[in-house]
This record gives sequence, structure tokens and C-alpha cells, in this order.
Amino acid sequence: MKIPDVSLQGLELTSDILVFTNQQYWEFHPTEEPLALSSIERTPDGVGLVLRVATAFPFGALEVTGRGVAQVTVEGDTLTVRYPDENTLEPALHELTLTAVSATGERTAPHHIAFHYASAARDALNGRAMRNRIIVKDTDLQVAFSRVADWVIEIPTDEDRTYAQNRWGELTASLKGAYAKARAVTRAVIDDFEGHRGTPSDKMNRLHPFRQHERILAGIDHGWCANMAEILCHALNSLAVPCRLVRMRHTYRDASSDAPGENFEVLIAGGHTIAEIYDAELKQWIWLDPSQRQLAARDAGGHLLCMAEIHQRINHPQQRQDLRLDHYDPQAKTETTYALADSPVAKNMAHYAKREQRFYYFKRRDAVTG
Repeated sequence: MKIPDVSLQGLELTSDILVFTNQQYWEFHPTEEPLALSSIERTPDGVGLVLRVATAFPFGALEVTGRGVAQVTVEGDTLTVRYPDENTLEPALHELTLTAVSATGERTAPHHIAFHYASAARDALNGRAMRNRIIVKDTDLQVAFSRVADWVIEIPTDEDRTYAQNRWGELTASLKGAYAKARAVTRAVIDDFEGHRGTPSDKMNRLHPFRQHERILAGIDHGWCANMAEILCHALNSLAVPCRLVRMRHTYRDASSDAPGENFEVLIAGGHTIAEIYDAELKQWIWLDPSQRQLAARDAGGHLLCMAEIHQRINHPQQRQDLRLDHYDPQAKTETTYALADSPVAKNMAHYAKREQRFYYFKRRDAVTG
């Protein structure tokens, strides 16, 4: 039996052992941190690291204190940590405390990061061939980095904000918290679409979300999940509630030509679009599905869930039993919490969130990542 080496260096290119990582999860689900690490690079020579920070406010200065054997320099939002003795036989430890200051004097809480340098020479004394390595032993700084705003694709204009305020402003004026506002607007969008659900005309394609909304309100078109989610998403962003679209679809085989046997697609998981809002107080991305009239999904502890968490639970026999969905009835204007098995959308949820589904998240190309 072949056991993969924990260093991952023991896997040959021809190995039949596949390696998967979870590195993208926190890129897709960022939390707004006052201070974070936007990048970690190696120094061009010697053994060292170049770390760049990012702040939630306009950056002013970086204050750094520390202790240990490394040499540390700071320039703007970047600090460099160098280990001068590459062949040291002793554990080489260094601890840093970082505080960022804004241009107006606002300060973050102190954050810490601790490094351990282990030399190949020290490992050789123990009869083990290893490379020199720097290990981040402990830190309260986020390393997987993106900003919540990076996932807001359509930036609202002043006209958009006015439209949203006129249409949904009264619904949200007295509410506190992003999720409470999002829930109220979701109900309103669901109400607007009753009687107009169905296949949209081609005129809805690529149309501004609020122009789509006007066609629905005028009764001259129909809409499905994508239209509802796009309108909801832009409405919330226009009301200063961060919201993004998550599209799903698994095309197992594309239509590759017009020839018989090649002129059709094969989907093993159907297409669907939902919205996720970010609540800064909860530090949580939260799922909303207006086309299925769903206002929330919760776990056994009552915690609100994002699409990725729902996907995991639906496909886990024990966790599926604890899943709860908040359903809105636009006819009765009532909300009911159902166990998944008892929900009116149980079959649809099992279909759209099946194990084979693929989820697509969208990040702005001009997003600042440090």
C-alpha cells in the first residue's frame, strides 16, 4: 500500500494518487477583516518572505514590532522577513505584532504572526533529506484574501440607487442588519413575479436588471430563476447590501457540432441561479432563492447557511435531516419553516444541489487584491 508523504513530495508525476485541496473555499467566501495578508512571496535571494497587507480602510502606515532571530524591514504596506543563517542547527523562531493605521489615524487591533525556520542542515543531522522551509506556526491574520466588494459584479449607479430607494426603501428603512433588509426585499421581488413566472423572451437577455423588473411589472414578459436573482441582487447592492449571484449547471457533454449524435447537450445537473448576501455583523454569506420562494436555510443550531454549506448538508444523510428552510407563501403573505423533507421545494433542492452539481462564482476583473 502506498501512503502519500505528508510533504506531498512523495507523489510522482505518474502516480495514480490524486491530490485535492480546499484552498479556494475562503477565496469564494471572504469575510471583511480590518487587516489581512494579501500576498506572501519568497525573497528573490536567501531565505525569507515578503508579506503584503491589505486593510478595510485607506492604508496609511504599518507598525511592526517583534522578537526573534530574523531580520525585518517595513516599507509601506509590505514587510520583509529574512533569516540570515540558512544553515542554522537551532530552531529559528520569530514573532511579529502588526497594527495598521489609516490615513486619518484609525487603528486596527494588534495582530500577530509567528514563523519557524527549519533548515535542511538540521534535518540532515537526523538522517532526513528535506528542503529549507519557513513555517507560519501561528497567526490571526487571514491569508486567503479577497474582499466582499470584489464579488459585486454590477456596480450600482446613482440612478440605480434612486430606483431601489423608491421601490424598496420604505421596506428596509426601519430594519437593522443586512440580512433583515435582504429578507424583506426578497419577499417583495417574489410578490412582483407572481403571475409572471415562466420562460422569458429574448428581449430579457442582457437587459439591465431594473429594466427586466419593469417588463415584469408591466406584465409584458415572464421571468425565471436568473431574472429573479439578477433583479434581487442589483436591488440589494443598490441599497448598500452586498449581494452576488451564484449560478449552477453541470454540462457533462457539450453540443460539439450539428452532426447527429453530437448536436445536443447532456446535463447531469440542471441550471439554476440564486443570490447570496453578505452580513457584516454575522460575518456570513447567506443564501436566498427567490424563484423557489426561499428566504433562508439553517442548520440544527439555527445558523444561516450559504450555498456551499447547503450543498454539503443535502448530500450528507445525517446532516440533511437537520436542514431547515424558511418558505414564503406570496398568496397568504406568510412565512413557514420546514424540515427539508417536508418542504414544498424538497425535490427541487435535491435536484439543484445534487452531489454532481457545479457552482460558478463571479469576481470582478478589476478587483483589488492587495
